[in-house]
Amino acid sequence: MMKAKVLIFSLASVLSVSVLAKKYVSYAPSNDEQQFCLDRNDENFSKELVNDPHNLMAFRNQGGIGGGGVCWWHSRFQRNALYLTVFKPEEKRPVISEVEKIIKKIRKGKEVVVIPGYENFYEFTSHNRSLVQKELEAWQVNDGAVKFAWVKGLSGNNIVKPEELKRMMDELYEEVEGKNTIAYQKLQIKGITAHAWLVVNMKQVGEDGYDLEVIDSNEQYMTRVYKYRLGDTNFTHWFYGDFTPYLEKTNEMDKIKTVIDEKCRPDKLDS
Repeated sequence: MMKAKVLIFSLASVLSVSVLAKKYVSYAPSNDEQQFCLDRNDENFSKELVNDPHNLMAFRNQGGIGGGGVCWWHSRFQRNALYLTVFKPEEKRPVISEVEKIIKKIRKGKEVVVIPGYENFYEFTSHNRSLVQKELEAWQVNDGAVKFAWVKGLSGNNIVKPEELKRMMDELYEEVEGKNTIAYQKLQIKGITAHAWLVVNMKQVGEDGYDLEVIDSNEQYMTRVYKYRLGDTNFTHWFYGDFTPYLEKTNEMDKIKTVIDEKCRPDKLDS
């Protein structure tokens, strides 16, 4: 069987050029609400932000129930922040109670979130690391206790038939490139283990398959490239082993788009 293999790039190479060989310009985050809307007129803006580690989480996946990590929630929190935050470094930094409210707003993804006193997401999450981690762990517990996320999230096989993986990759390509989104995927690993990553870009490689550019919460400071080729039955990672990625949480991406439209394009919602 053919298996997709991870390509390892140095941090310097990722920061200088896109790992998918596209020439991108690193973007600074939006610095006021008007700029937020101007920035989102470029549908690639949130994707471009990942080229600069200052727009990414300051710490990797960790903690969680039994020390098993909070990867699912780390990834979802990161995606919400890329799409919905505004930074106002010239303003006074919030006190702890205000920081907690900001973090909850990012988690919920129901509104554009203004973050005063910080230059970017890295600075904010670095300075408030314990509060962010606390919220991610609370989110994990809530999803498990109320929404039975553990049962839903652990379904699926780590190895599938070639035609099934092709269908899944075609669906992912439509989500990432056709709809121009950052996609969330659950990675089903052997047994009852599951991880998660964000797929930022995909490149079609002739008729042979795709290259996926991803943010893995275990290496949150940069993107990596994974290759899928026709005939593959799974992906492979030196630590995770054989796994299959499943597209999930598209409803959350739809909600993010609605929030942006409500803020910047209300006429679109009325039509």
